[in-house]
Amino acid sequence: MTATGRMRHITYSSIANGLSREEFRQIVAYSTEHNRKLGVRGVIAFDGRVITQILEGDGETVDDLFKMIRRDPRHEGVVLMTRVDIDESQFASFGMANLSPSEVFLMSSAIVERYGDGDRSDDPLVLDY
Repeated sequence: MTATGRMRHITYSSIANGLSREEFRQIVAYSTEHNRKLGVRGVIAFDGRVITQILEGDGETVDDLFKMIRRDPRHEGVVLMTRVDIDESQFASFGMANLSPSEVFLMSSAIVERYGDGDRSDDPLVLDY
């Protein structure tokens, strides 16, 4: 949890040029198990080129996971779109959505609207950009 005892919600998008749908399914299978062990929930969508993902869980865990994703060479042009502390996860588990990346972002926007603006410009993760 964050210093306030709340969970963190982040949404990011990236370009995954050259990633096949089968490779994506394999990544999701691994990520689902890995995220379950970390207590991270959320959803991921892939349209053959763009990945959009929501991650929710302990603040430090989610931030560390996002830093790892940014370093992953399969992701290009990683953009942190939302980052906000929340009272409870909006997801029962982690998995692949039968949604477009745009629909995942709209879902995230509705969650962020419930909890406020989120990021502060003095936050270390934001300053990292």
